[in-house]
Amino acid sequence: MKKSIKILAAILAAAALTGCSKKSTGKHTDVNKAASSLASSNVVTQTSNRINYQNYQKIKVVEKTGSTLQDVNRLLGRKADAISKSSNNGLKVKVYTWQGVAGGTAGSNLTVEFAKGVALVKQISGFKVSRQKDITLKDYQKLKKGQSQAAVKTLLGQPNGYSESDYDNKVTILWIYTSGLKGEGRPGLYVTFQNGKLLSKQQSDLE
Repeated sequence: MKKSIKILAAILAAAALTGCSKKSTGKHTDVNKAASSLASSNVVTQTSNRINYQNYQKIKVVEKTGSTLQDVNRLLGRKADAISKSSNNGLKVKVYTWQGVAGGTAGSNLTVEFAKGVALVKQISGFKVSRQKDITLKDYQKLKKGQSQAAVKTLLGQPNGYSESDYDNKVTILWIYTSGLKGEGRPGLYVTFQNGKLLSKQQSDLE
């Protein structure tokens, strides 16, 4: 059981740190990639786009009883724009990506990872967030293990993306910050919660 939890945690971390590139230590094969979401017949108008945070929340990521692919397709109103496969220490995963989050930035997407027929990990990224001030390294240093999600949101503001898994009765949520960060290059900040409390944090290039 512990081994499986570690596998799932690795998948969740990789989803955020690679921007859904889905690199793993095992085999990885692209099955289908959309050349352009704008050229795809799946593309819908912004007013009818169902790729949004509200529907993201409705996707169940629970071992054995999580949402099926059919559930997610029905919820989002269309099939995925891209599908890939990966293998991590024997756990076979299929990754489905829906391009174009409603009101999101270019490249925004919603990704769901399925194993044994049900969703185990989900991620949505690319939300536009307007911040009153940049998030700094000092702000990052104020993050402490055990803080609530409300306390973190008060300090950092709204995330640009979310990732979530539910395994062995432990809900793990990742908040992804990619805009309004003080730093050179492409700074990033990632905060992980387990059962509602801050578990770990990571940052790159913050000043």
